Amino acid sequence: MQAFLPPRAADLFLRDLEQRAEHPDAGSTIGAVLHLSGAAPGLLELQEHVATRLSGLARTSHLLHGDGRRAQWVHAVPDPARHVIAQRLARGRESLEAAVHDLLRDPWPVDAPAWRLVLLHGHVSDGFALLYAAHHSVQGGATVVEILQPLFGPDARSEPSAVVLRPLPQPEPRPRLRQVLRSAAVLLRYARKHQVWTSPSQPLSSRRRTAWIHAPAASLKPAARAGGASVNAVYLTALGHAIAQWASTSWPLAAEAPIPVMIPVNLRSKDEAGPPATASS
Repeated sequence: MQAFLPPRAADLFLRDLEQRAEHPDAGSTIGAVLHLSGAAPGLLELQEHVATRLSGLARTSHLLHGDGRRAQWVHAVPDPARHVIAQRLARGRESLEAAVHDLLRDPWPVDAPAWRLVLLHGHVSDGFALLYAAHHSVQGGATVVEILQPLFGPDARSEPSAVVLRPLPQPEPRPRLRQVLRSAAVLLRYARKHQVWTSPSQPLSSRRRTAWIHAPAASLKPAARAGGASVNAVYLTALGHAIAQWASTSWPLAAEAPIPVMIPVNLRSKDEAGPPATASS
C-alpha cells in the first residue's frame, strides 16, 4: 500500500475548523456542479461507471484520522453504492440551488472517505446535473478537477500507452524552524477572531448564503494574460473587489478598516498530485 507524507497543519486546521463551527453552514465542504444535457443516466449505471474509474485516485480512498503528531492517512475502500446517490428535483433552477445548498450541509461519515457524487435530475426537461462534493481537508479546489477528469474524461486505459522517462524525485527540503514559527504565527493571527467587523446592522455570523452568478472564462482569460496571472487569481481579485464594495455600502466604516483575508495557495508539485491533502499554505 502506498505511503503518504503525514497530514500537514492546513489539513488538520480545516477539519478542526468545521468541528468547532457554530453553524452547519460554516463547513469545509467544496465541490463542483456539472450541468449536462440529454437524458439522465440510471443510478446503477452511474455507480458502475464510477467504480471502474476509481482505481488510482488516492484522494477518494483515504481518511484523515487522529490528531497532532498521531494524525495519519488511513486507507478506506470507497463503496459506489454509498458514495454515488441520486435525487429527483422539482422543476426550476431554484430547486437545484436549494438541493445543492442542503447537500453541502450534510455531515460526513466518520468511517468512509469524505466525498460524494449526487445525480440531480428533474429540474429541467432535457438535462441533469452532477454534484461532486468533498471535504477540504482531503481535497483542494484544484483536486476537484483532477478527480472529475479521470472520472468522466477519456478512459486512459483505452489509449495507447507510452513510456515516459521522469527524473528521480528529489527529497523535499525541510523548512527551517524560523520559517515554521513565522508561518504558524501568521496562521494563528488571521485565524482568530479579529473583532474588526463590528457593524450593528450586519453582525458577524457562522451562517452562509449561497449566491449563484455566471462568470464566463472567456471574460477572465484576457485579464489573466494581460496581468500574467491565472484565471483563478483574476476571479479571486474580482470577488475581493465585490466584497469590498458591498462592505463599504453595508457598513461605511469598513471602507477604512483593514479586514484580514486568508487565501490558500496550492504548493503541490506535479509529482505530489496523487496523495490526499490540500498541500496549501
